[in-house]
Amino acid sequence: MSDSGAGVLDLRFESEQPAGVLAGHAVIVVRPPADLAPASETALRLRLRLFRARITSLRRRLPPSSALPPGGLWEDMAPHLRAESSHVLHLPLEAGSAADDALEYHLWWDMDPSEREAGAAGEERALFDVRLLARRRDADETVLAAGHITAAWEAPHPVRDLLQLAHLAAHSHLPRPLADAIADLVRANGELVPWCRCCALCRELEVLRYADRVRGLAEHHDATDVALLLARWDPDTDHADRLRYRPCRCQRLRLGAQPDAAEERRLETGEAWWEENQDPAARERVEARLREQVEVARLRHLAHRHRTLGGS
Repeated sequence: MSDSGAGVLDLRFESEQPAGVLAGHAVIVVRPPADLAPASETALRLRLRLFRARITSLRRRLPPSSALPPGGLWEDMAPHLRAESSHVLHLPLEAGSAADDALEYHLWWDMDPSEREAGAAGEERALFDVRLLARRRDADETVLAAGHITAAWEAPHPVRDLLQLAHLAAHSHLPRPLADAIADLVRANGELVPWCRCCALCRELEVLRYADRVRGLAEHHDATDVALLLARWDPDTDHADRLRYRPCRCQRLRLGAQPDAAEERRLETGEAWWEENQDPAARERVEARLREQVEVARLRHLAHRHRTLGGS
C-alpha cells in the first residue's frame, strides 16, 4: 500500500498490481489546514484528472460523530461529481467542524481491457492526478496539495496475488460467505508444499477446490474485482518461491502419528492409503486418480482465466 502526499492530502493505494488486473481501489484523505479561513469564506474542492483509468465508484466514509444517512456510514459521492471536461472531474468538499477532522473518500477504478498494453507485466502508469483546491471570496483559486495515484503491474505470482485478494476481502464490503471463502483459500495456498508426490497432489487439489468455491461465490455475488484477481492467480505448486517440507503427512502416518489434515483430506492421506499402498500398483492407481482430479481442477481455473482475461 502506497501513501502519497502528507498533511492536508494523503493518497493511499496499491501501487503494485498483478499483471492483467485492471481494477483497483484508492483512498483520498483530506485534512483542512488549521489556518484555513472559515467555510463561509472558503470553498474547497477536489480536482481529479483521469489519465487512463475511469472511476466506477466514489464514496465518502462518514466519521462516527456525523449524523448518519439511511445508507449507514457511507455516502455515495457520484451525484456530486461535476465535469470540467471529458477527463477532468471536480468534487466540492464540505469542511469538517474542526481543523483536524479528516474527510475520507474511497475511489474504485477500472481500465478498458481493450486498451493496448493495459495491465501488461512491467507496465507502470499514472491513473489520476489529484489536487486539493481552495478559493476565497474575490480571490484566485489556489492549490493546497497535489499527488498522483499510480499503478505498476507485475507478472503473476502464486502467493502474492492471493495476498492482494486477501487485502480486498479485508478492506471491502464483500458478502461474508465470499470473504470467508477467500480467507480459506489464502490460508490453504500459504501452506508449505510437501515433497511427497501424493501429498503434494492432495494439497494442490484442496487449494483448487477452495478456488472453485471462491469463483462460484464471486459469480453469484457479481464480484468482478474478486474474479479478476482470482483469474491472475497462478496455482503452480512447483514455483521456485514455494517452500517445501518433509516428512509429509502420509510418512508420519506410517510411523504411527495421528493425521493432522482436514477430514476430507484424511480419505486420501489416512491409514487406508498405507493399507493400499504396500502394493506399488495400487499406489500408482491412487496417484493417477489424484493427477486426473488435479488436471480437471486446473482446467476449470484456466477456463475462468480465459473468460475473465480474454485468454491472457
